[in-house]
Amino acid sequence: MAGMVYIAHQAPPSIIKGWIEEQDLFQYITEFEKGILEKSEIDVTPTEIMRLKWYVESLWALVWVLGINNNFRIDEPVGDNLIQMIPDVKKKQDFSTLEAQTLTRNYKEIYEQVDLYYRLHWYLVDARLNGKKHNKLDEGTIMERRKALEWVVTPGEEWEKIDLST
Repeated sequence: MAGMVYIAHQAPPSIIKGWIEEQDLFQYITEFEKGILEKSEIDVTPTEIMRLKWYVESLWALVWVLGINNNFRIDEPVGDNLIQMIPDVKKKQDFSTLEAQTLTRNYKEIYEQVDLYYRLHWYLVDARLNGKKHNKLDEGTIMERRKALEWVVTPGEEWEKIDLST
């Protein structure tokens, strides 16, 4: 996911693909991501870039799950320090530094966040369907963070098949 965020911010897919392969993570990426990694920098579409930019919200939730990020509030944007929490591709960092920092949160704490994000997502969908707008919460942000949290508590489920119905 970190590699995909780098691509969203103009890293060449070929460089990210090489880094993912070096990390022995290629078997974990989705079909959508494989398609991106096979493209040249100029062939990645604006729609694909936008989709990849949303990954930052999921990544923010995942670094919270791993205990690297303790500032995970629903009404605050992704912190500027996220880049320091993930391996740096330019420096060819691997995941050993990330693994050394992790202290995965307990299931109860994660599940409470899943429940909160489900309820917020439901509330925002309901508000949208009834022509109301919430000024402090963004439905896309809540949905992407929820997706990551749901993925964590749904072992074996593929990323693209996470159920986000409300």
